[in-house]
Amino acid sequence: MSAKPEIISRLGEKDLLLPHLIEDALEANERLKLYFTILQAAQRHADHPQESPQSLPAEQQAGGALDIALAGCISGSRRDPDGRLYIPGARRVRERILSDLAAMHAPLEQAGVAQAAELGARARRLLADLPALEADRVPRDLIGRLTAVARPGADAPDSLHALVMDLHRALHTLQGTLAQEVLDGAHVWRIEEADRALVRAFMSGVNRTAALKFGHPGLGTTATRAAGRLIIQNDIGETESHILVLRVEGKDVTLTCTDVHAQRLAFLESMLDPFSPQWTRSSVQPDSSLPGGYLLAIGRFAAADQAMLERYLAFLGSRLVFLIDWNRARKRLQNFLDKPAVLRLLKWAADRDIGHRGFLVAGGERLLYEAIEFAQEGPFHYGERLDETLGAEAAMEYLRFVLEQASTGLLQGRSERFIRDELKAELARRFRTAHLNLLKIGLEHAEGVFDLATAVQQALLRCAEPDGRAFLARTAVRARRWEQECDAYVARMHAMARRTARFDVYAALMHEADEAADGLEEAAFLATHLGTVSSPREVLESLQGLAALLVMAAQESVKMFEAASYVTRDGARQDLRDFFSAADRLTALEHSIDAAERDVTGRLLEGAADARLLFLVSNLGRVLEHAADALSVTALRLRDHLLSEVSGP
Repeated sequence: MSAKPEIISRLGEKDLLLPHLIEDALEANERLKLYFTILQAAQRHADHPQESPQSLPAEQQAGGALDIALAGCISGSRRDPDGRLYIPGARRVRERILSDLAAMHAPLEQAGVAQAAELGARARRLLADLPALEADRVPRDLIGRLTAVARPGADAPDSLHALVMDLHRALHTLQGTLAQEVLDGAHVWRIEEADRALVRAFMSGVNRTAALKFGHPGLGTTATRAAGRLIIQNDIGETESHILVLRVEGKDVTLTCTDVHAQRLAFLESMLDPFSPQWTRSSVQPDSSLPGGYLLAIGRFAAADQAMLERYLAFLGSRLVFLIDWNRARKRLQNFLDKPAVLRLLKWAADRDIGHRGFLVAGGERLLYEAIEFAQEGPFHYGERLDETLGAEAAMEYLRFVLEQASTGLLQGRSERFIRDELKAELARRFRTAHLNLLKIGLEHAEGVFDLATAVQQALLRCAEPDGRAFLARTAVRARRWEQECDAYVARMHAMARRTARFDVYAALMHEADEAADGLEEAAFLATHLGTVSSPREVLESLQGLAALLVMAAQESVKMFEAASYVTRDGARQDLRDFFSAADRLTALEHSIDAAERDVTGRLLEGAADARLLFLVSNLGRVLEHAADALSVTALRLRDHLLSEVSGP
């Protein structure tokens, strides 16, 4: 004990010793974690001597805790034939564990903390069972029992590591009660005047975004000065293994964060990318009974000047709220997007000071299930993600809208019911938009079919002219190009329709529409041979009449798709009437085309046509009639879809 605390003790003002005792206890806590890590690493090296011994982070070696006497504990360890471990310095580690446990308990006992007696009794029970470690021999299962971190209870025995965690928690609570003042929300004690601007900078960031935790516990901050540096600690949330400590020395900042979730640590690192701190990671408990252990991330940042230092502290403080419930939000959102997309979504929300807690408070995944069932007017199928129904890009855009509206809505005091209704309406609108986009592709395809029908009609009208054969050849080339464009529309429709819950409907619709395009392209090809045969005028006129009817049918198909692209549940009745009128005319024309095709066949049979003419004209009539049938079936399928899915009750 230095002179000042000793004098205070002699004067009987023992309460004034508490800050010093707490400082010593917190340093002891750091050393105890180091000793547990050393023992675990030594055991691992003894069991896997072919692997390189684990190296410890520089921060854990600071302050002389890892002296020469303990430096060989890891590399010199080995497993004896009887199963015990030989760890050089193990007995000295044991002595230091006893000393540092007493140091951690001292301020709790001094302050008369309620848990002090129970924690002291636990320590005595555990230490009574701790072997002496004669000759630095460690029993086979001792290290696992020492370092287990599961909460003691019926299913988990107590351990020294669990005791240390509970002592640290009690110390943190005590430290908050000893704060000399509250500085912008931070409990501070023993800080220097120059530290105040740094604490204020950190707290300005914390306070700027703290409302986004929406009542969740966390973000309590304490600050003190120890060992010549400012130390700021934030409790983040309720997770016991999730701790954040800042050490500021001069213009250098060392951020230490522990977590059981590697992805959340990576998320924190990504949020701080604008300042590019240098990160190192190590596993604090590689052999812990805690599944996967917990990880330690250390980020070092060297500020160029005081202004940059304060900006970094403020920015860091503002990011902490986005770690609260982060893993819960990630898991909930994975029901609707794939894992990489969820991480991008959460990063987007953090970067824009929106966050994810509003989404969880407003209902989480239940909020989305209700919106999807409303928009689809049916239950959301288990295992079906929103990005598979709406499309990856559209689903991402909608979920950004969800996170933003949930946060801003709650901050503005809007009711959860209002937020839910708003999200339902928006998703329904997006589903309708997807439907209309698909029908617009159908319209483009119908326009291509109309161009093909017009080209075939012109070919039949001009086939007998002097330059007829050349015109027919050019027409066939154009028809082939237009048919390929129609194929591209079908591919686009399929790609977009796969993102909806009605892929089969749109696939069948476009299959029939494309049958018309294929038939007309084949008709253009067959027409190129009309110049090689002698066609009776009445037969040619009959074909021309058939083609003219098909142009009219293709035109009605264009009108039908154009009207359908405006039909919605809340749309104008005139659009629906226009659609049914076009569909009815198309169906009537299909009957007329059937009759016209029979007329072509009759004229062929009545005349003295040769085999080539019979084959050519009959096939032309057949493909044109087949194209008309395809347009008629397309109309029927589209009518059924609009009645059942879009304009139904």
